[in-house]
Amino acid sequence: MKRIAYYISSHGYGHAARSAAVLEQLVGLYQVTLKTDLSSEAFKGWPPTFPIVKQQVDAGCAQDNFITINPGKALANLQNFYQTRQDRLSSEVQWLANHTIDLVVSDVPSLPLQAAKLFGVPSLLIANFTWHDIYAGFPGAEDQAELLATLKEEYAAATLHILPQCHIKPIADSPQQEVGFISKQGRDIRQQLELHGDLNNKTLVFIYLGDLNAASILWKNLEKIEECLFITRDPLPTNVNNLFVLDDSFTYVDLIASADIVLTKAGYSTLALAFNHGKPVLSCSREGFGEYPAIRNFLEERQVGLIIPAQKFFDGDWRESIRQASQLTVAGKVKLNGAREVRDIIDSLLG
Repeated sequence: MKRIAYYISSHGYGHAARSAAVLEQLVGLYQVTLKTDLSSEAFKGWPPTFPIVKQQVDAGCAQDNFITINPGKALANLQNFYQTRQDRLSSEVQWLANHTIDLVVSDVPSLPLQAAKLFGVPSLLIANFTWHDIYAGFPGAEDQAELLATLKEEYAAATLHILPQCHIKPIADSPQQEVGFISKQGRDIRQQLELHGDLNNKTLVFIYLGDLNAASILWKNLEKIEECLFITRDPLPTNVNNLFVLDDSFTYVDLIASADIVLTKAGYSTLALAFNHGKPVLSCSREGFGEYPAIRNFLEERQVGLIIPAQKFFDGDWRESIRQASQLTVAGKVKLNGAREVRDIIDSLLG
């Protein structure tokens, strides 16, 4: 059985969620080892046959809250990570050799792609953006030209860059192939949710903003939207009558499958899950993050979601946006089944 080393960025939930959908396709076909600095929480419900090597695989991207990037800190973290680049690279090449790896897959870290090239095996980059794309747009990036050139070189080492739907145009040069949205399939558990009132007469809105600070939103104003019930797994206030903070016995994918509308920060994987289950999306502006314009344009051009103006978003003034989103449809407007396409690509490389 061929061996795959699968590297996953620990920046947020999205890279883990997308990887989980691909890994489901690989169970029983390949020996896969995961390399990531993600917490054990991220692996709940994942295929149990895959061992995990705990390791920092990239610098991620520093944020002040759920939507605000800290460019200075992000660039400083990147610089610190790459101070030991040669040692990291040599160590990674040696690890690939010791474990006789046949293919490297990376959900956004760049250094493993260079390691694969040096070791002499193919590599796949699965990413709707690269860290080079993101960092290159930061204020102060011009002072890190050499470091950015290294990132670009590493990304260019990929045998193939798989571009899921809603991607930005990559700066680095490598062969590319577009695929559908990559996400897992959930179950509709709406009738199992123990919420107050009759769910059949309410619009159920799933909220995902992540674990970073969302205290600036006026959550009590959601009580004015009596026709809606809001559910989340985020650490949000529990004193809002129609906002229900659920525990981890409910998976994100099942909650999205059960909701009528998904309200989220502008990020790939929650959108992919929503569209895979035919749910329209509400989001907020995320200025300063390179992924945001592509997401905004995708929502607007396909008419599968809306951006809530910043002031209304933070005021919790969502009623009209929810009403408009409830009129949108998703079916037939987006390309799906990206995880199966990725498996076919892996099969062709290792067949």
